[in-house]
Amino acid sequence: MQSRVEQSTLVIKPETDLIASRIEELRDFFMKQIEEHPDLNHVILDAHGIKFVDSLGVNLIVGLYRQLASASKSLEINGAGKNFMKVAGFFRFSSLFPVNEETENT
Repeated sequence: MQSRVEQSTLVIKPETDLIASRIEELRDFFMKQIEEHPDLNHVILDAHGIKFVDSLGVNLIVGLYRQLASASKSLEINGAGKNFMKVAGFFRFSSLFPVNEETENT
């Protein structure tokens, strides 16, 4: 798991699938990064390398969105692969926040 700050944006890269066996660790990591950067108003979840998202992974993403929205911060997902995009489409993530598909060059 990695995070970095780019201008006024926190970029979080899980580098793992968003599945039940990793959810607690990922949630703790996400919340720690947000707490460490309270001055940043935008969070990007870098989805490169995420192949699977199960129901707890969906709950994690929605929970992250709600946490950020309650603090007047925004969420965006970048680099989503085909499988991730199917899940995002099914759960209509794009009605809540931007979801950008992985491009050939990334």
